[in-house]
Amino acid sequence: MFRKSIFFALLTAALVITPFASFADEGMWLPHTIDKLPQDQLRKRGLQLKPEEIYSTANVSLKDAVVIIGGGTGTFISPDGLIVTNHHVAFDAITAASTTEKNYIEDGFMAKSRDEEIQAKGYTVRITQEARDVTTQVMAAVTPGMGGADRARAIAQKQRELVKDATKEGFVAQVVEAYGGAQHHLYVYQQLNDVRLVYGPPKSIGYFGGDPDNFEWPRHCGDFSFLRAYVAPDGKAAAFNKANVPFKPKKFLPLDASGIKEGDFTMILGYPGTTYRWRESYSVDYNQNVRLPFMVDTLNEQIRVLTEAGDRDPALKIKYADDIFGLSNSSKAFDGTVKGLGRMHAVETKRAEEAAFTKWLDSNPAMKEKYGKLLPQIAELYRDLNTYGAKEQTLTAMLGTGTLIFAVSTAYRRALDQLKPANERNPQFSDAALPQVLGFFQQNWGERDAAVEQRRLQAALTRLANLPDNQKAQTVEPLFGGKSASERRQTEAAFAQKVIADTPLKSFDEVSKLFKLSADELRASNEPLVKLAIAAVDEVAPLTKKQEAFNTVIPAVRAAYVGALLEWKKGPQYPDANRTLRFTYGEVKGYKPRDAVTYDWQTSLGGVIEKDTGEEPFNVPAKLKELRAKKDFGTYMDARLKDVPVAFLTTNDITGGNSGSAVLNGRGEVIGLAFDGNFEGLGGDYSYDITSNRCLVVDIRYVLFLTEKFAGADYLFKEMNIKRGKAMAAGK
Repeated sequence: MFRKSIFFALLTAALVITPFASFADEGMWLPHTIDKLPQDQLRKRGLQLKPEEIYSTANVSLKDAVVIIGGGTGTFISPDGLIVTNHHVAFDAITAASTTEKNYIEDGFMAKSRDEEIQAKGYTVRITQEARDVTTQVMAAVTPGMGGADRARAIAQKQRELVKDATKEGFVAQVVEAYGGAQHHLYVYQQLNDVRLVYGPPKSIGYFGGDPDNFEWPRHCGDFSFLRAYVAPDGKAAAFNKANVPFKPKKFLPLDASGIKEGDFTMILGYPGTTYRWRESYSVDYNQNVRLPFMVDTLNEQIRVLTEAGDRDPALKIKYADDIFGLSNSSKAFDGTVKGLGRMHAVETKRAEEAAFTKWLDSNPAMKEKYGKLLPQIAELYRDLNTYGAKEQTLTAMLGTGTLIFAVSTAYRRALDQLKPANERNPQFSDAALPQVLGFFQQNWGERDAAVEQRRLQAALTRLANLPDNQKAQTVEPLFGGKSASERRQTEAAFAQKVIADTPLKSFDEVSKLFKLSADELRASNEPLVKLAIAAVDEVAPLTKKQEAFNTVIPAVRAAYVGALLEWKKGPQYPDANRTLRFTYGEVKGYKPRDAVTYDWQTSLGGVIEKDTGEEPFNVPAKLKELRAKKDFGTYMDARLKDVPVAFLTTNDITGGNSGSAVLNGRGEVIGLAFDGNFEGLGGDYSYDITSNRCLVVDIRYVLFLTEKFAGADYLFKEMNIKRGKAMAAGK
């Protein structure tokens, strides 16, 4: 029998020894390492640019056209600072500018001239100027024998010093960790503070398909928007001012609307958020089997409670709509990650790698002396975490199930903090900070829904009941222990009503008085809610300290372990994503999600019409249906589809933060915008799988078709460099 463990060991060893043997599309590469990739193979696949044309700090390169904007990535596509990104990246700006009279969310927004472009409130643009390794400088602050907390403080202090030295007017800096903390890199960005909304399609286009289609394929949303960066007349960064002028980027990218085909080379320069691919098997296992399932369960319960509240009250349905969407998005992502990790056998793969690493250590006495204790130390840390981690996060979550219980527990934590020596107290609990703390709770008090808080507390009590036997919460067990499951659920519901609905703490004024009491005075209270909060805080406090100790120790051990892996693996290795500029390559390609099912790589406008129900989120605008009926496709028809293309798939390695990244062909021309990953690829933050990980891209032809034919904003084309396909007469 060919055992799975042997298979994974052989596979992992092959990947480690010959990292480019299969030339997989995996990797969010630091752009200054592009020259380390096999250039001959990249050229054979379609790359026509030299590494220095993609990334250079000495000369103008593609990186000068790629920006951090909002929570995603954007790209300059004109000499006058025009930026294209995703609709969902620009959505906060669209929402902030909307009123009941001017509902840009539902109707879309279009500036017919630059004078009509409106402020994208809260948005900035950052352009990478410099990136350098400062590991030596940072680690010089760490001395032998330094404890975890002192080490963290020393590193943070040195990072602040480097950032301060690198910061100047119009520029910001940051030091970020790479390779699990084994390296530290300094980045300097030019920051532009005046960003304006130019065009955002209506929600029925930009968010077509909504939550049901989220992470799914096939997709049919026009997820794009245009913004523009402005500066003062002297060219310096400035806050929003009508006197400001469009920013002149060093580089802007042309758009290729002439068409693509399966197998075409693709690349992305973008700013991915966070991945965990250098994590050990113990971390992956804990996330797959403890932390993420807990998050899914908690989020799903919140969704259920808020949905039921909306079913009872139409006003609450509107109030909680955005909350439910955000919760659903996170729940689906976490659930998909759990499933993806299982499907990819991520834990087994990691264990096989660790076994191969250990074998290497055993054959190298010097290396074993240097690194041999790291994996056992990590294993012991996680063994300990598994004795209390679930209990700690469940109790902590219970204390956050509503404004009321959170306020009571915060009052008690503040009272406990007052018992400490002055030099050990938390500034957040000081008398000086009290007005701010009370202001927070007062602001949220008006948004309270006691019924929702009651149901959420009830659900939290049920989660506590389901903890492993070795992690049962003594806060809860004496209240409900010994009861059957159904009887316990009834008792939990009655208890939640007693402490939330029937509490005398009805007003903010009553709750605020708790912040003036000592710990002993609070403990003397007979109010059930106060007693529950105090008992939970007392029980979770030592666990939180253990979690904090874990969080203090693990970074140094993990950094050393990843450093050891780098020494073992040799050759170019990409670090985990950390919201810095990265390069990925791939190709246009469909995939097979499950047995007997194969997904094509491309969707069309006809697919949009097929999904139309007339109701959100599948409500197609009448004008778009008219354009399709008339076949008024302009120059945007795809030869294969005989229709306007909407979205396509690539194998590019992406994650959150890549939203809005321009997908480029081998010449550096924009062919689409990355807007999502697929459900089967969730788990990719921990491990990339070429068979299932896909980048979902809105075709630049759909972007331009909607901008010209639907919105009538073709005046923007005067400033863009567009390579067009052949025109198609209406009705032909």
